[in-house]
Amino acid sequence: MKRAVIAGATTAVVLAATPAAVHLRREQEWAHGGDDVTVAVSSELATPATLAQVTERWGAPPGEATTLMTAEQVFVVRVTWSGATPTGSFQVVALDARVDPPRILAADGGWASNGATGSNWSSAYEELASRYHWLRGVAAANYTDANGMNSMPTAAVGAPAADSGSVTAWFRPIGTAPVPLRDAAGEVIVALIKVDDDGEVRWARRVAG
Repeated sequence: MKRAVIAGATTAVVLAATPAAVHLRREQEWAHGGDDVTVAVSSELATPATLAQVTERWGAPPGEATTLMTAEQVFVVRVTWSGATPTGSFQVVALDARVDPPRILAADGGWASNGATGSNWSSAYEELASRYHWLRGVAAANYTDANGMNSMPTAAVGAPAADSGSVTAWFRPIGTAPVPLRDAAGEVIVALIKVDDDGEVRWARRVAG
C-alpha cells in the first residue's frame, strides 16, 4: 500500500512538471531555434530600371522580377541556408534599420529553390513583435492611423524549409516619398523566420543588418 502511494505521488509530480518543461523548451526555441542553421546573405539596391539585371545576378530567371511602377528603389536580397529541419517554411522579411522601431519594407516577390514565390503575411507573425526587440516594427499597430485604417503591406517572401535551399526576394520602401537607402548591407535588417506546417511561427533569426 505504501509503495502505491509513493508511485502515485511521483506520477503527479511528473505530470505537474510537464507544462513547465514544455514552456521552457518553447522559450529556448524562440531564443535559439535557428542557431544550427548555416545562413549566407547577399544584398544589393536596385531601381526599377536595373531590377531585372540585379535579380538575375542573384539567382532569379529573366522576366521574373516585377515591382510597382512608382517605386524608385528596390532592395534585393538572396538568402541561402543549410542544416535546416526540412519541415514548414522559411519567411524572409526586410526592415529599414534607420528608424525606430525598424520599419518593414513591402515585399513584391521572389524566386526560391523550388521556383517562383510571392509575398504574404499572416496574423500569426504578429507575435514576432513581442518576442524580438528588433522586430517590433512588424506590429500592425505601427501602420494603423487614428481612424483605424491599416496600411501595412504584405512583407514576407516564403520558401519551403528544405534542409538546404535559397530564396531571392525583392522589397521596396513604403510611405510617401521615402528617404532612399544608401547601404543595402548596413541599413536593412533581414530576418529569417521559421514557420511550421500549421502556420505557427517557431523562431526568427536576424541574419543581416
